[in-house]
Amino acid sequence: MRKFILNILVLIGIAGLGVLAAWFVRNCAGHDRGPSPEETVREFYLSLINGQWDKARSLCVPSEDMRTYCMKFRQFREAAHEADSSALSAAACILSEAGTVLSGGLQEDGGLFTGLFTVTADGGISKTVKVELVKQRGVWLIGGITAAE
Repeated sequence: MRKFILNILVLIGIAGLGVLAAWFVRNCAGHDRGPSPEETVREFYLSLINGQWDKARSLCVPSEDMRTYCMKFRQFREAAHEADSSALSAAACILSEAGTVLSGGLQEDGGLFTGLFTVTADGGISKTVKVELVKQRGVWLIGGITAAE
């Protein structure tokens, strides 16, 4: 009986160590706290399309380039809304359902990521931009968007 109890205690100890190791790996060993680079870029564009300006800015590095990018997108969206809000609504719906891919990603030391973000809508229409992301406090933020070469 004593040997049986000892075996049970050893098994409980081993299981406890396994749970502790899993917790350590998940919380301490470099686990990302935020979305992936692709999820960040997709969420950024969905926020812009839906007019969620504060949310879009929160996904960017606070730089003049990104403020300008967001402001130009906002001006375009507001002008399109004034011209034909139903067309803008339809375009937003199409873009929110479009396929998105962040490809050719290159992660460098120091938390930098560069890739090509492509949005493809039904009918094969696509647009590609080069996106640079910076990892700050475990979260990917967009540092720059330029035309794809």
